[in-house]
Amino acid sequence: MRCPNCRQEAPTIARGARAYCTACGAPRSLLDDTPVNVAGQPSKIGGGVASVVGWVVLITGLLLALTVGGLLSFLSPAAAGIVGGFLAAMSLLFGLVFILGGRMLWKTGKERQQGAHEQAVFAVAKRNAGSVTPAELARAVNLTEAEADALLTQMAKRPEGHVTLEVDDDGTLRYYVRDAAGHRFAGPRVRVGTGARVGSSAAEEEALAEAEMREEEAHARAERRR
Repeated sequence: MRCPNCRQEAPTIARGARAYCTACGAPRSLLDDTPVNVAGQPSKIGGGVASVVGWVVLITGLLLALTVGGLLSFLSPAAAGIVGGFLAAMSLLFGLVFILGGRMLWKTGKERQQGAHEQAVFAVAKRNAGSVTPAELARAVNLTEAEADALLTQMAKRPEGHVTLEVDDDGTLRYYVRDAAGHRFAGPRVRVGTGARVGSSAAEEEALAEAEMREEEAHARAERRR
C-alpha cells in the first residue's frame, strides 16, 4: 500500500509491535500489508514442519513394517509379506507426500519473501534518487549486509537489466535501479552491472567478483541456518 508519509508504494517492516515504512521509516499500520520480515515465513515454517513429519512417518513406518513383517514371518510368511509390504507402501506414500509437499510449501514461502524484499529494493532506491547500497537495504529490511548484498547482486545478474552495479569514486558498491530513477545518472563511476560496460575492465571484474563472493557466503550461511 502507499505510504502516507513518502507517498510511494513501499512495503512495511515489523519491529516489535509496530510497522514502519521500508522507504522512509515512518510508522505505518500493521494492517497495511504483510511486513517484509514476515512475508513467506508461515509457508517456510509450515514447509519445514511438513518435511520433518514426512521423514518421521517414512522412517517410523518402514521400521514398523519390518518389525511386523518379521514377527508375522514366524506364523505365516505369506501374511508377513502382505502386511509388511502394505505398511511399507503406506509409509512411503504418506511420507513422500509430506516431504514433497513441505518442499513446495517452503519454496513458495521463499518466493514470497524474495518478492517482498525486491519490492523493498525498488522502494528504498526510489527514495534515494534511484540507488541503494547493501548497508542501506540491510537497515531498511532487517537483513545482514551480506544478505542484502547477495540479494542485490542476484537482481543485477538478471538479463532484463533493471538493476546495475556501479562503483563510486570512494569504492562503495552502489546498485542503481533503472525503474526507480526518474533521470539519468552521470559521473565518474565504473559500471559493472548487466548491459554495456564502460571504464576499467579490471575494476569491473574485481567488483563483480567481490559481490558474487559475498552472495555465495550469504547463501552458505542461510543453508547452514536452515
